[in-house]
Amino acid sequence: MCGTLLIASALQGQLTGNNLFEFQFGNIPDEIPADLSTHYDQLNLRYRYKSLQANLRYEHFYSQDASRSYNRLTQYNIKYRNSGLEIEAGNFNEILGNGLLLRAYEIPASVFEDQGYRVRYGFYRDLRGFSAKYNWNWGYMKALRGATLANTLPPTLEEQERRPDITEALETGVNFYGQSAGIVLMRNTNDQSKDSFYALLLKGNISALLSYNLEFAHNIVPGNSLFGLDDDARYGIYGSLNYSYNSFGLSAEYKNYHDLLIGAGISDPPTLVKEHKYRLLNRNIHVPQYLNERGTQLEAYYSFRNGSRLLLNFARAVNELNRTFVFSEYFAEYFFYAGSKSTFTIFADYSQEQIKFEDHRYTGGLTWEYAFKGRNSTLFEIEYQTVERNITEPEIFGNFVLIAGYARSPGTSVSFTLEISSDSYLTSGADYRSWLGMNISHQLTSSNTLSLFAGQRRGGPACTSGICYEVLDFQGVEIRLKTKF
Repeated sequence: MCGTLLIASALQGQLTGNNLFEFQFGNIPDEIPADLSTHYDQLNLRYRYKSLQANLRYEHFYSQDASRSYNRLTQYNIKYRNSGLEIEAGNFNEILGNGLLLRAYEIPASVFEDQGYRVRYGFYRDLRGFSAKYNWNWGYMKALRGATLANTLPPTLEEQERRPDITEALETGVNFYGQSAGIVLMRNTNDQSKDSFYALLLKGNISALLSYNLEFAHNIVPGNSLFGLDDDARYGIYGSLNYSYNSFGLSAEYKNYHDLLIGAGISDPPTLVKEHKYRLLNRNIHVPQYLNERGTQLEAYYSFRNGSRLLLNFARAVNELNRTFVFSEYFAEYFFYAGSKSTFTIFADYSQEQIKFEDHRYTGGLTWEYAFKGRNSTLFEIEYQTVERNITEPEIFGNFVLIAGYARSPGTSVSFTLEISSDSYLTSGADYRSWLGMNISHQLTSSNTLSLFAGQRRGGPACTSGICYEVLDFQGVEIRLKTKF
């Protein structure tokens, strides 16, 4: 009788989940075999009962190369939450301050593949261990200890190889008159080093229109200054101001990162560069160098009464490595309506990135969306870029993107993407190289979405939510099925 009651009680909980299945038939262009067949599957289960929650993630990858295949329970977690208390054991994500010392994250539905390992798996960086948090009206406190994932290493390796760092931290803060002040203490240990850091946090509202966020992080070495900014110190400084009034907004940010690459890369400070939705600009986003980089970012927007919107952005970073390298970018975007059915977005961008020997990059483009009667719409996007690169001798090359798409609400879309480049790094002696691909997506039911890609897809850096990673070139057919239940 007692066992029956326990089972009945457990059944009162809620089980939900989702699954991502991806099949590829093809390979990186010019790689052998061209008809490589692989598939990847990620299953996520969540069970919730009152204040308790349990999570599981199972990942599976099959390749014709058996050494790349794996089946593994990659995440498991149990969480208790009640009022202001939250306790987690197993795999969890956490951020300390603004991420100057630690940032664990996940890019949902993103699949990562490294050029060297050629193994696909979910793109996330978590900790495996224990965390506890408590929030009350006038403050908060959290503590954690966990083995941090080095997410460039695939699940085919042993778990201890993928988690070389043990991270321990305590963060606490108080709230007063619309402000919040806090302190972080962190220790990171691996086979090569044991590093200790602290961070001071301050954020809040100066007025109803103006807010700020400040963080200063520094390593702790007995006998050394806790505030020194000399070459031997390891530190990070981040600050931001945000102003908004009616239809106008302005933000300013500053960064100064010195030797802030901690362990296998557990830190992930704010990048202070604009994350672009346009393909050519997203591929050229500046990736900060945490060994020695300082910089600023300014952004302003204004929304007009007719619904149009103007956005301006400026970013600059200076890297002091073996010599000084400068990155700078000027970006402008204007969105407006043309009648009741058409919207246009035009943008222009100028940038330079000396660390890539690209002295001048000019980029511009236009997006046109047209809504028909009913649930149908079309999209047309064109982007063009000219780059001047100077290594041994000057080279000028261009990049071109053309996208044409059709969508029917709520869940069907078809698009064609053509990319052309005359970059000598990619053309192998030819005048240019092109990529043509087709994407089809259809929502089969409210819980199932099927996507198909066929053709050629250009790889390169991609950035989402401030996280940048490499996407490999692909030629062939890719099918994705996303299911939730």
